[in-house]
Amino acid sequence: MKRVGLVSLVLSGLALSVLISGVLLVYARHEHRTQFRAMQALIAERDALEVEWGALQLEHATTLGYLRIGREARERLGMREPERADFVFLRLGLPERSDMRAQ
Repeated sequence: MKRVGLVSLVLSGLALSVLISGVLLVYARHEHRTQFRAMQALIAERDALEVEWGALQLEHATTLGYLRIGREARERLGMREPERADFVFLRLGLPERSDMRAQ
């Protein structure tokens, strides 16, 4: 009789161990999927930031190029921004409204 009780106790313990390991396996897989989705989101964010960084580097290089050209024009060639008095406005030969009625 004691032997049957001991065997049932061992089998119950094994069944409980299998049940607990199954639950832990399901939890571990769920946690893995959650972490994998988070990692994929971070990878996508990293890729977007790398694209933005490349665009910013290109913009920076372009801006520095314009600044360098402006500095060279002022220093080496003696160029300057024109004053308001330096502007000359030309009126194109478009007929005025009074001229159009006469035709």
